[in-house]
Amino acid sequence: MESLNIREGDGILLVRLGALGDVVRTLPCVAALRESFPQARLAWVVEPGSSSLLPGAPWLNEIVLFPRTALGAPALWRHPNQARKALGQFLSKLQGFRPALSLDFQGTAKSALIGKFSGARRRLGFDRSGSRESSFLLNTIHVRPSSPRINRVFKNLELLAPLRVTAGPPKFPFPPVHPARRISDFLTSLGDRIPVAVHPGTSLRQAHKRWPEESFGQVVHGLAEEGWAPILTWGPGEETLVRRVLALSRGAGVAAPLTTPLEMRELIASCRLFIGGDTGPMHLAWTQGVPVVVLFGSTDPSINGPLGDRHRILAPAWDGRHPFPRRGDRSVVRNIYPTAVLRAAREILHQCFIPPGRAPAP
Repeated sequence: MESLNIREGDGILLVRLGALGDVVRTLPCVAALRESFPQARLAWVVEPGSSSLLPGAPWLNEIVLFPRTALGAPALWRHPNQARKALGQFLSKLQGFRPALSLDFQGTAKSALIGKFSGARRRLGFDRSGSRESSFLLNTIHVRPSSPRINRVFKNLELLAPLRVTAGPPKFPFPPVHPARRISDFLTSLGDRIPVAVHPGTSLRQAHKRWPEESFGQVVHGLAEEGWAPILTWGPGEETLVRRVLALSRGAGVAAPLTTPLEMRELIASCRLFIGGDTGPMHLAWTQGVPVVVLFGSTDPSINGPLGDRHRILAPAWDGRHPFPRRGDRSVVRNIYPTAVLRAAREILHQCFIPPGRAPAP
């Protein structure tokens, strides 16, 4: 494998546009690069939706926003002049960074094109086995992942191998938290009950990961009966879903306010447990030290699961007794039962907490 030298002042461009969970799992690469090359310039190309989770100085020198909406098909058709202007402004900032090297963590045609258009002569990406859409053809240096089922955090770190970066335990350099008043007021309204985040939603594109609403309702009701405070967290477009889950729980839970990504991060960090599927908020939880009970259907927990032994991964389709499920199969996640989720939640919660009003077990 070719080794790359980084000189003082060289620019290193990281390309990982989204989604939220993928951006979070690339943060350890920023930490490793900054610790290995303190005099280098680091920039990250990202979509606006996840940009608030990126750190500023000293970790990153620049954040370059990719105008996804302005360059989407509807905008290109309806407002071509505005799209052309947005593209020009993006390319100007991208090329103005003058990278010596680009790092394509995403492995798609779009991310590889961004690296090429940046002007970086050395473009590092995964080989055919670790990328999609023939994006490897646009990169000049290739890394082969050590395993097709390697956890995404470690796969990202493996891309740094040609730089001879020695990475210790993954670090997640989030930006500092500036407490939001409405989040603190919401948490205060719960009284002395211990908050547990329950996240029933997924993106529309990843709807196959979604556990049934009725099952979430049973879990929320069970948690409340035991004295915990189940908080239903949600994102844009999921308000109706949360209302249905609350109704199915017989009003046992509490809906969180609509949050920005930074506020979602603050709210989840204040909870003692997170329950949900393979989503960005789940990754926000475990990377901040919050234990999770995560429900996997047709996505691989080896690739997408949390790191550490504090968590409970429920993935019966991946127990090795059957052929692995086909990605996108919506029926798989339904084989996880509410009783199993409540059991896993109790295992974690009762290790550290006693529900308010309950006496310790003899």
